[in-house]
Amino acid sequence: MKAWFQQDDFAWLGLGMHVQSGGDLLDALFAPKAQGTIRPWSERAFFMGFFALFGLDALPYRILVFSTQLLNLGLLIAITRRLTGSWLAAALAPLFWTANAALGLPLSWTSSYNQVLCAFFLLAAFYCLLRWVETGALRWYAAQCAVFLLGFGALELNVVYPALAAAYTFLASRRHFIWTLPLFAISGGYAVLHRSLAPSTRTGPYAMHFDSSILTTLLTYWNDAFGAARLPSLDVPPWLSALGLASPWILSLALALFLAFRLRARQWAVLWPPAWFLAVIGPVLPLRDHISDYYNAIPTLGLAVLGAWAFSSAWHAHSAGKAAALLGAALYLATSTPVARATVRYNFERSRAVRDLVLGVARARELHTNKVILLNGVGTDRFWAGMNDKPFRLLGINDVWLTPGSEDSIQAFPDLGDVNAFVYPPAATLRALAQNQAVVYEASGPRLRNITQTYGNMARLRLKPTLPSRIDAGNPAFADQLGEGWHEAEGGYRWMAKRAVVRLGVPAHPVSELFLQGFCPASQLSQGPLHLQVFIAGKPNPPVVVDRAGEEFRFPFPLPEPLKTKDPIEIVLEVDRTVTPPGDGRSLGLAFGSFALR
Repeated sequence: MKAWFQQDDFAWLGLGMHVQSGGDLLDALFAPKAQGTIRPWSERAFFMGFFALFGLDALPYRILVFSTQLLNLGLLIAITRRLTGSWLAAALAPLFWTANAALGLPLSWTSSYNQVLCAFFLLAAFYCLLRWVETGALRWYAAQCAVFLLGFGALELNVVYPALAAAYTFLASRRHFIWTLPLFAISGGYAVLHRSLAPSTRTGPYAMHFDSSILTTLLTYWNDAFGAARLPSLDVPPWLSALGLASPWILSLALALFLAFRLRARQWAVLWPPAWFLAVIGPVLPLRDHISDYYNAIPTLGLAVLGAWAFSSAWHAHSAGKAAALLGAALYLATSTPVARATVRYNFERSRAVRDLVLGVARARELHTNKVILLNGVGTDRFWAGMNDKPFRLLGINDVWLTPGSEDSIQAFPDLGDVNAFVYPPAATLRALAQNQAVVYEASGPRLRNITQTYGNMARLRLKPTLPSRIDAGNPAFADQLGEGWHEAEGGYRWMAKRAVVRLGVPAHPVSELFLQGFCPASQLSQGPLHLQVFIAGKPNPPVVVDRAGEEFRFPFPLPEPLKTKDPIEIVLEVDRTVTPPGDGRSLGLAFGSFALR
């Protein structure tokens, strides 16, 4: 409950900062974002609404997460009672699910609220289905359809609900099976619409692989579903670690025996809990390069029901059954709970470290209103959990950077971002310190500590005023690397005229391309596509076409040859035409954000 924000939270918290009109609001709520996701309830509206009401006070966000989870547990109790006919099973199912390690992340990281809210919609829809089967009242069928439709705003995984409904009716109430077929049409329509709005990724960790790796991935998730897979990596006794490795196989065998006995008695409904696991985990199985613990959060709900059902059946059998039930439950809880607690503790401490950093910078800005703030000693965890997602902008704070050399102590994760984009240039650092325009804070501890004087003395001895190989054109710190043809910076970008010049330092490590990123508004393309030609060290590259309005463009250009010089390399940009906005007077080509040799 006391966890703070981290990582993706800051991207969602800042989503409303660009909303100026009704059109902007619709775009913020429904336009495809990260990996093409469209989750208006669990991410967009949730974060934008709560940020407008509560700002960076994390407690109200956490209260909503836990309130939703309490509703999930209530629904799980009601559903398990109806499936099994046992109050003991109904009491144990939420206990087993809550103890699962897969729930550690969704209940300690606010951005994972989509898992908690999606579970609510799936459970609520299925509860309505059970009530419809019990009573025959069409209002429950209509309620099921309404909840199912709303679930698409929580998580794309909602698409599997028809399979859950069909599996249950086929196994336990076949005369209702035909009524589940329209639900498949709704899921199919959503899948087609989603694919048209957010095309699938073909490369990277989110690329889908429909091959034999699906079975390997399924086995991994099944093993992880019992919560003990990470136990050997924790500081636990060797015997517990060994028990953790064995528990998935022991518990799987116990559940298989329970299923066999029930199926022998023709109690087909017992297949529904494992069908839940397979149906819900199914959509992520092709993501063989992006296996995540929290993907098991909703699937393990089915195994919790199955485990509770097995415990209740064994408990009501004979003395040996009671002993087996107690041993199985003890094995599961003893090996899963430590992993769940470790996950929660890690995310809690990580988020609080980010809180200390962000609020510390806020206090530093109060003390140093117009100075650049340089952070020294920001480690890997704190950088990727906090600084990489630019949380300071939520407080209206700009000009917060890492000290030169910080990139050497922060582990690189190219898929998440570029550490170098946050490093203040050595030449600009020396100049700002000499002119008393910057302060330096040590950020390795729980509290920021002003070390400006100590760091300044060290910097004069160690830093060399070399030009960086990556610059942000819109940042004044890099202005001395921009030659002719540039207008004043605005909004994180800088407009070029028809021709503009950039100078980049050559890094010590080998580089093979120039990468540039910019923005093209619709007004630039009113006369058709724009052509951009880039000259690197005097050698031209074939022109590239800029034809997508209102969004960023990103282009790589191969270097003409390996750069062996230590002198800066000159980049010349040319566009085939410019526009002059009414009342502006400037001749504008394209707006650029960053340039990098990589």
